[in-house]
Amino acid sequence: MRCPECNHQQKFKDGVRCQHCHYQFVFRNKKARISDFALRQIIQRLSDNGQYAFTATQLALEIGRLWRKKKLGPLGCSVIALIVSVFAGLIAFAECGWFGGVLIPVVLLPVALWLGRRGKNALSIDKARQIVKQYHQVHPISGLADGRAFRQPTPTADCQDPHYAPERILIVERDELVDLLVRNRFHLTAKAAVVSRSGYPESVFAACQEFLRNHPSTPVQVIHDASLQGFALTAQLATDPQWQFARSRLIDLGISRAALNNTASLPWLPTKPFQRDGCLGGRPDKMLRAGYRVPVDYAGPKPLINLLNAAIVGGTLLLAPGILNASGVEAGVEIDYG
Repeated sequence: MRCPECNHQQKFKDGVRCQHCHYQFVFRNKKARISDFALRQIIQRLSDNGQYAFTATQLALEIGRLWRKKKLGPLGCSVIALIVSVFAGLIAFAECGWFGGVLIPVVLLPVALWLGRRGKNALSIDKARQIVKQYHQVHPISGLADGRAFRQPTPTADCQDPHYAPERILIVERDELVDLLVRNRFHLTAKAAVVSRSGYPESVFAACQEFLRNHPSTPVQVIHDASLQGFALTAQLATDPQWQFARSRLIDLGISRAALNNTASLPWLPTKPFQRDGCLGGRPDKMLRAGYRVPVDYAGPKPLINLLNAAIVGGTLLLAPGILNASGVEAGVEIDYG
């Protein structure tokens, strides 16, 4: 195991703490499929060395993408299946003649390709979330936006000031997205008061009501996941008594159904308790009916903020699956099991 604090290498038998700096290791076996050192690398790259806050979804997705890189895929499965089928074919040829020798490879290769393709597209998102939770309990992740930063604002809290006359109000679907945007100063660059669907933070929500009374032409823009629930969010807000003050100003920025077309590499995450794994790509209509969603925070914090800045100006949130391959988070991450 390599210590993420001092780079000291030590064996499992030497204990759960680094012998040099006393760092406590969280992951000490291959069953975890990741090491403390590798996870720390992912966090550093995702946060751009501590410059950006990020959500648990963003971190879990990066862990899932790293695991996906380690899988064999269709080509690797094909090579293994070819080797196995050659030996099995020779045995079958000796027992059953040409028919058996040809039948074995014909059956094994398509099955191996199907299994490889299926495994390559799988995202072990539930396992990745457990990894994040387990590590955060031992070593709190300072950059993690968890929807709690502004529950109890203090005089020293770096919170958005609702009195700076924003040009728009931005409603997001989840509380942690408020923390993500505000901690990354999006509300300042976009001149937006950011509040969640639930009315978090309470002080900002109250200020938004007062501000909209005084400035009724202020646009109220809505950002949501690509899901059946997300598509209905703007209509739900329009009929919600809590949001009555904004119902005539609501503007849906997306993610829209139309934006899902030709985006084969987007991550689909489960929304139901019995669904544990997500997948990369898939037919949007089928995935939506099955209860899956593409989260707004499918990309890292920096590219996501750029997309949102473009959305509030252009009037719609455009998806850019290419940025997932260009982020460089997976590059150079060492899986160090000790």
